[in-house]
Amino acid sequence: MAESAPQPQKITKQIFGETYTIVGEASSGYISEVADFVEQRLLDLTKALPTASKTKLAVLCALNLADELFQMKEVSAKANEIPELEERTKKIISLLEEGIIGDNF
Repeated sequence: MAESAPQPQKITKQIFGETYTIVGEASSGYISEVADFVEQRLLDLTKALPTASKTKLAVLCALNLADELFQMKEVSAKANEIPELEERTKKIISLLEEGIIGDNF
């Protein structure tokens, strides 16, 4: 039996004074949590820049979130390199030990 695709969830959420209908494959609770997170970020920016337009605040929010995403991707990529580097280091140490032990006999 073929597994069916998740049914899209549809919720209505108010973000920054505007009502949005959000559709996604994640749970409605998750979608709501993401929307709340975005709204909180917008409210934080509003406190820092009270005279900025909603458009400017939205763009700044998007830039801040994109920056965080890029930084997380960079950290994740570096974390994925660590096991490979550890393995290469172990091989080099092993080769060095074999060479040093081989010279002593």
